Amino acid sequence: MVFAAPNEALARAEELLGADPSPLHASIAHQVIGIWQRDFGDTRRALAHLRSARDLAARADSADREADVLATLGVALVHSGRTREGLAAFEQGVARGTGHTRARVLYRRAYVWWVLGRHSEALEDVRRAIQVLRQVDDVIWTARALTLRATVHLALGAVERADADFAAAEALWDTTGQEHDKADAVESRGLAAFRSGDVPAALRLLDEAEERYAKLGTPTFMLTIRRCEVLMAAGLAPEALTEADGAIAALDGIGGQSTRKAELLLVAARAARLAGDPQTALARAAVAVRLFAGQRRTWYETHARLVLIEARVATGRGSGRLVADAAAVAERLAAFGAPAAPEASLLAGRIALGLGWTADAERHLAVAARSRHSGPPLARMTGWAAQALRARAAGSARGVLEACRRGLDVLDDHRMTLGASELRARATAQGAELAALAQRASLVSGGPRRLLVWSERWRATVLSAPPTRPPADPALLSGMTAFREIAARAEEARTDGGRPVPALEREQRRLEREIRSRTLHMRGEAPGDGDRFDVGRLLERLGDEVRLVELAVLDGRVHVLLCGRGRVRRFEAGLLAEAEREAEHVQAGLRRLAHPGAEARLPLVEAAGARLQELLLGPAAAHLGSGPVVVVPPGRLHRVPWALLPALRERVLSVSPSASSWLRAKETVPPPGGRQVLVRGPGLASGGAEVPELADRYGAAPRTPGSQEAWVSSPGGGRGKPAGADGGPARAPRPTGRPGAPDVPVGHGTHASPVTGRSGVRTGAGDGATHAPRTAAVVPCDDPDSPGAPDGAARAPWPAGRDAGAVHSETGGARGTYEQDDPSYGPGAEPPSGGRRAGPTVLEGDAVRVPRVLRELDGAALAHIAAHGTFRADSPLFSSLRMADGPLIVHDFERLDRSPYRIILSCCDTARFASVGADELLGLVTALLPLGTAGVVACSAPVNDAAVVPLMLALHKGLDAGLSLAEALRDARASLPGDAVHQATGWAFSAFGAA
Repeated sequence: MVFAAPNEALARAEELLGADPSPLHASIAHQVIGIWQRDFGDTRRALAHLRSARDLAARADSADREADVLATLGVALVHSGRTREGLAAFEQGVARGTGHTRARVLYRRAYVWWVLGRHSEALEDVRRAIQVLRQVDDVIWTARALTLRATVHLALGAVERADADFAAAEALWDTTGQEHDKADAVESRGLAAFRSGDVPAALRLLDEAEERYAKLGTPTFMLTIRRCEVLMAAGLAPEALTEADGAIAALDGIGGQSTRKAELLLVAARAARLAGDPQTALARAAVAVRLFAGQRRTWYETHARLVLIEARVATGRGSGRLVADAAAVAERLAAFGAPAAPEASLLAGRIALGLGWTADAERHLAVAARSRHSGPPLARMTGWAAQALRARAAGSARGVLEACRRGLDVLDDHRMTLGASELRARATAQGAELAALAQRASLVSGGPRRLLVWSERWRATVLSAPPTRPPADPALLSGMTAFREIAARAEEARTDGGRPVPALEREQRRLEREIRSRTLHMRGEAPGDGDRFDVGRLLERLGDEVRLVELAVLDGRVHVLLCGRGRVRRFEAGLLAEAEREAEHVQAGLRRLAHPGAEARLPLVEAAGARLQELLLGPAAAHLGSGPVVVVPPGRLHRVPWALLPALRERVLSVSPSASSWLRAKETVPPPGGRQVLVRGPGLASGGAEVPELADRYGAAPRTPGSQEAWVSSPGGGRGKPAGADGGPARAPRPTGRPGAPDVPVGHGTHASPVTGRSGVRTGAGDGATHAPRTAAVVPCDDPDSPGAPDGAARAPWPAGRDAGAVHSETGGARGTYEQDDPSYGPGAEPPSGGRRAGPTVLEGDAVRVPRVLRELDGAALAHIAAHGTFRADSPLFSSLRMADGPLIVHDFERLDRSPYRIILSCCDTARFASVGADELLGLVTALLPLGTAGVVACSAPVNDAAVVPLMLALHKGLDAGLSLAEALRDARASLPGDAVHQATGWAFSAFGAA
């Protein structure tokens, strides 16, 4: 029972001891308590109970009972770090036991050999145990022994043998009620999936095992170790470090197993090194080495020494002693048959190269390179990295490029097994060294064209294929609904009371973890697009007028690749680190200029723009010509407001994550029908003042007499009463005011607007915004999408006799404007011959709910969303736009079949990204680009809301005249007043893509 129902077993054992049992029964009870304490509690208490159990077994004169207890005691002693005593207990147990009992003792000794890293001894003992256990038809212990043998095979890299044993064990577990062992089997299958390179399956199985353990109330320290290994392979090293450190603290709190603590320290050290924290890696690895040495666990100690050397190298150390240490570790790991041996050889070769010891480097790198043709993807990556370094040492640029190409192809195949865009992005970090080696080789021998090819080879690769569509998983869908509700309640509490609600925020974080976890389980469906970047095709599409400026970073310096007029030229600019610092100063300046009274900072910001130009463009700025410019920056420069640079300020300017993504956007065909969607989110101080104006511009005319309802403009910018309800006109005349903007209250924040004197800074959610009153919505009774109708209900047929071009209220109403009563004319359909263009879909009030908004956005030609934007640096895929029912997050956008062809986000921080992996970006804009969006206008800083309204109206005026987003944004900036607030607002917005 101690594994099937551990807490119940503990209670019954304690109850039995209170009933004055016989020595035999008391021995069993103490052994059960000892097992429980050993695995789930305090090892010191475990040893006390197990010694009592051993003494009572001797008094009961039962050799088999004594042998069984000695085996349990041996495991506990080894886990507490007393390896010599533990092995001595096993010697006694094997000698005292007979037959079936002896087989169980051998199985547990095999487990200890595995803990100690002595795999050949483990395989021998478990082989002998399985023979006897099968003969006596002991299903439970046979299944345990098969699971152990499979785990040992995995440690040796024998994945196929492990799979066979896991399958046999699982078939046996299905016939038993051993819930703990079943959970252990699921955990082991997760480990097998990881070793075979299937990261999504590994995460799914480990999460399932964790749920099973949670029902039993048992700690999961071994599961944490395995999960951390998978997280590191998926590029989530900071999360692995957090989990490992948390488990170490929990283990210390209960006085748990010393062996587990050492293993957790090793995992934490590896995670810290991969997360770029070598000092933490050094500290964790040093303690792990000391513990493993004391526990006589040479296999683990050797792995910990490898991490220790890697951390020392990462801190800038390099010496002959480190070469010798790394070589010794590589030899020991190879003798153990450990899969990490090539990694150690690569490390020794890399250190030797740094010292100029080419002969030594060649020897070590040749050994590491043998792994390039077999094994899991990351092992093959190690081999190709070693081969590339060998070629570089030999002076063969061709050899470097071939090895880098092969290695990145391996990583491409691995990435495409990952369904989650986050995992795909983070996994690219494992190819960063190969990409950098190839770029350096190209710079030396290939000229600007080859450097451009290799700059593109590993830039924004996640955008090369759409992410896997999230599954119709009821648990995931219900989790996202619950998340929106909790997030909305938390936001409402913060706005109304001014203080956060800890319980709601804890629940929100829990739901975020659950959603993210289920998303990471997705397996990739689409292979790589196979469409390699073609410089000739790019130059053809650019023509003679357009210039594309791609910025490549080599050894910390920016290299400008200027493409256009049939050629690629290279210019050297400044240092990346200096450009990053200057960009942060500019961002701070823009934030300040969003507030009135900061005019004196405008010259400082403009001067910073000039310095940025020198650092980022250098002499290339004088060769841009007079036509449009496309800027392709590296991920670390994503926050640069490019329109601030003097050479780009008056130009048609667009930004793209890569030249390849610009080409795809350029060649994307807009959807038929030209459907437009306008969205006004809640809580905007201006009421989304530009949206009614845009509805007029795009043809949202009032209903003709006889139609069911029409809306009128309200002074607050919201929708009013039905036309004719009080004898008034279909649309009230707009108040007079400043030309080009409605004379309505504006401002998403709390700072005075220079235009109206009211609130006027757009910031993220929870910024203390003043809420404009919402007007009552008029909802037609036959509309299933109205508030209160079940989400996703079928739309009611359009009423007969509806006039051509009539507007159906979108404050809770159904989608768009339809011609007459033709039900076939809907989203994506061309209007009937002779009919005028349908008006836009306008969503506001209670209609601005995530399912409805997504349904309308899907396949639209143009979408304009005025809503609070929030960027989440800690979890970029939870960056959001605030809707009536809660946040619309990046995970929601990934459910679209096709995102809008053009989308305008007139909100703060929508153009902010998290830079991850080798050169990847995660955020709202990059979620849209692979899904069919060819152009986005978004903002990278807090902006003044009053100034945004005329900018947006001017932008749409240009679009309505047939201009591209970049052309319209250029003209819109030029139309703004020359004061500091309006200028800063224009600079904060960028056009992405090519639409």
